[in-house]
Amino acid sequence: MNTYDYYGWTVIDDPMYKRFAKENVNITKEDIPEMSKIISNHVSNKTVAIDIGCHYGFFTKYLSEQFKTVHAFDFNNDIYKCFETNMEKFKCENVIRYPHGLGEKQRYVATNDWSQKHRRRGPLANHIDPNSENKTQKIKSLDSLKIKDIGLIMIDTEGYELNVMKGAINTIKKYKPVLVLEFHRTKKNNVNNLTQKFGYNLSELQNYVENLGYQSVGYLNKVDQIFVSK
Repeated sequence: MNTYDYYGWTVIDDPMYKRFAKENVNITKEDIPEMSKIISNHVSNKTVAIDIGCHYGFFTKYLSEQFKTVHAFDFNNDIYKCFETNMEKFKCENVIRYPHGLGEKQRYVATNDWSQKHRRRGPLANHIDPNSENKTQKIKSLDSLKIKDIGLIMIDTEGYELNVMKGAINTIKKYKPVLVLEFHRTKKNNVNNLTQKFGYNLSELQNYVENLGYQSVGYLNKVDQIFVSK
């Protein structure tokens, strides 16, 4: 895997990932003022934040400046290596890193490899193969990790959000953290194409969150929907 430096961030040297890095560096900068308002208005406990699908760590770095501890997870082996480099480079010493995914329960799932051939498949949902017997990639539930005092949970798993939520239900009920979930207000059909691979759609995800006693208070950059406990 080749990498290169993009404005101080170590990213994969590949056209698709370069474009992603450019888009997300800009999006993160735009979102930070709004995210700061959300944290100020809705997060009373700034002890722990959870970043599920942390990618290169753009938002993880920001969260590390707002919370005492951040627990960050990513499923993609190549991206995780870049993420580790970035956390060390930016001295994010309060970030606890996990090189595996989260889901409904602890198990192993089958994935396509992350080689150049398959890298352009993009989202995680396009890499998980629920029908394959070659199950080598570890998945755990957030509940099984027994993390305490959580004030905020971000989930950006490209179609796997409901599975992650189901594995975090006891944690969410106990700590009632602010939830930041990828909903893509302007691209719901695209997201539904991803979620349907795992047997649900965005309406079901929203109903699941609302049935836990949450309500939406807006979006970040028309992509991530913010939910707070009623």
